[in-house]
Amino acid sequence: MQTVMATEELGATVDQLGSLTLSDWLWAGGLLAGSIVLAVAMRRVLGSTLGRRTNPFVARLLARLVAGVVFILGVVYTMARLGVSIAPLLGALGLIGLALAFAFQDILENFIAGILMSLRRPFNEGDQIRTGDIEGTVLDITLRSVTLRAYNGERIYVPNAMVWKSPIVNHTEMGSRRTTLSVGVAYTTDLDAAQRIFLDAVAGVEGVLADPPPNAFVEEFGDSSINFAVRFWHEPQTAVEWVVRDQVARTLKRTMDAEGIEIPFPQRVLHIPRGAITFQTEPPA
Repeated sequence: MQTVMATEELGATVDQLGSLTLSDWLWAGGLLAGSIVLAVAMRRVLGSTLGRRTNPFVARLLARLVAGVVFILGVVYTMARLGVSIAPLLGALGLIGLALAFAFQDILENFIAGILMSLRRPFNEGDQIRTGDIEGTVLDITLRSVTLRAYNGERIYVPNAMVWKSPIVNHTEMGSRRTTLSVGVAYTTDLDAAQRIFLDAVAGVEGVLADPPPNAFVEEFGDSSINFAVRFWHEPQTAVEWVVRDQVARTLKRTMDAEGIEIPFPQRVLHIPRGAITFQTEPPA
């Protein structure tokens, strides 16, 4: 019954629109054009003003929402000035909106997730993050997706809902990052001396931060070696991590060679019971 009434009212609204003159349509076009110009101006002003005071993502989101509201109010005001009843139209739009909400629930989910992330601010533009199996530098966040630049140069668009539901690891937010390098030494090595040598060597590598200082701990007794965990801090960018890790590894190798610290090869000890092997001196007849 309500659907039939809404259809009838919508038909009456269509009849009202059909009775408008050319001057009415020109007037309506001018009002709509003015609302669009005002919406664009509001978006730019709010985006630049809020961008200096708050998170850029939040600033852009609020600017877009305000621009949308301004445009919708402009449409409503235009129809009201033309004497067109908007209540039936709003009712019809409500039914259409409900149908679209079911049909495009993934888009709506991404929209809500984008708002929540903009308010929570787990990362900023330029941060390097990992979400799920995806890593990269944050370029932008929209109402639909987060744009990342992967470390191999590719551009990745990750749906907001996927990011919101997955753990987010922000590599750069804290300003520094720790890397662990495993180093094996022979079982005959003086562990105290090896630890001092490792710490002195790592502390002198360019890119290794002095605070927190590097450390080296015996991690495990391996099959062929006693393994140290050499840990050091550096700037958080992934490119810096690879460079500093490479320099630390090279420095440790040179230092261990100079100090006579052996890096053992894998070893196996075989126990052969006496008499298990026999030698045949004459060929069989």
